[in-house]
Amino acid sequence: MGDLRNRYIVSVDDDEYDIELTRQADGYLVEYGESRYLVKVDQLSDKKFLFKINERASEVDIIRNGNGLEIFLEGKEVIVRAEPYDLAELRKRAGAAVDGPEDKIIKAPMPGLVLSTAIAPGDTVAKGQTLVIIEAMKMENMIKAPYDATIKEVFADPGNAVDKNEKLVEFE
Repeated sequence: MGDLRNRYIVSVDDDEYDIELTRQADGYLVEYGESRYLVKVDQLSDKKFLFKINERASEVDIIRNGNGLEIFLEGKEVIVRAEPYDLAELRKRAGAAVDGPEDKIIKAPMPGLVLSTAIAPGDTVAKGQTLVIIEAMKMENMIKAPYDATIKEVFADPGNAVDKNEKLVEFE
């Protein structure tokens, strides 16, 4: 793939796509793997858009929901989230900030403000469960459990700032 500034990770429901987006005179060129799509977008009203993908037109309703979008297309709701590739990779590393069960400390992957903690000492958490939400660069970053565990200590307090690599959570 080319320039990281044009590269995004797009999540559609539970699937992720690594795409490159390039502005064209008459729309956007979207590249995914070997596929290429010319996408044109016309705003019809506040929440209604006309998408033309390789000349196939579809009318969609789009509602912003937090950091994501709820898209209603042909009677079906689709949850979409797009973020720059480098930020998505940082978020993935945050979930992988622990090497395995032998590493029992979760650290902040970036400086930010702790918005919430969803756990307390003694809680049992499942792999993928959100532990802490940190706001950084106006984005909510969910720090998730890398494996099933029991919480020993929570160092993050909502409303407090954290530095990169600062301890957030310790597992038993």
